[in-house]
Amino acid sequence: MTSGDWSPGYPADEDLGYLRAALADPDHLNAALGYYWGQFDPTRFGTPEWMAEQAAAWGGSVPQPLLYLHGTNDGCHGMTAAQVERVTEFGGPGSESELIEGVGHFMLVERPKELNDRISGWLNRTG
Repeated sequence: MTSGDWSPGYPADEDLGYLRAALADPDHLNAALGYYWGQFDPTRFGTPEWMAEQAAAWGGSVPQPLLYLHGTNDGCHGMTAAQVERVTEFGGPGSESELIEGVGHFMLVERPKELNDRISGWLNRTG
């Protein structure tokens, strides 16, 4: 899988250079991968400890308002418009979700001004 699979049409060559430089430090690499190692250790899948951790992390709603933005071209986490709309059910009053047309998984680097304006506008309304 490549960045092109996750954000089709986004030329990530320059960004990947920055990523490689940042992850050249073993401590940075361990920190970046630690999340995935913790979530996807197949030897722990289905164990009571793993299930308790998952329930604690994902088991409920949050009382605060949330903003969820999802790209229509996200090749990592594909979601339908109905699924994106349902995200607001898990946040407090003032929560919003939006399916952003034409961006993928790396939407903040694909359209930084548009997405930052969207986030800033939401924060100004809810803050």
